[in-house]
Amino acid sequence: MESDGLTVRRKRALLLGGYVAMFGGVISYSNPVEPDMAILYIESPQGQLSWRVESEDMDLFEGLKVPLVESYPWDGHTNEEKYLRVEALNRKIPKMTYPRPEYGKP
Repeated sequence: MESDGLTVRRKRALLLGGYVAMFGGVISYSNPVEPDMAILYIESPQGQLSWRVESEDMDLFEGLKVPLVESYPWDGHTNEEKYLRVEALNRKIPKMTYPRPEYGKP
């Protein structure tokens, strides 16, 4: 727990909600090593992204209508591949949304 009362994983889950809002996602309990651990899968324009979600953070996805699926296919990406996809996606997002605001101007 950090000084603001939020765990690092909860902060990550809050940020992942933004990706879910843009690209959709699914929650699955299909990890054979940790069958009780929720996995969030997001199919982004750069490829599949996935993260473990702690049970106490599942409430963050309720309002986003993330479906629960029994089994979801993992594409086999490594953490390195995932974060290369995230980096490429973050460069692409500004072109997919709205113009960047001019900060400091009323």
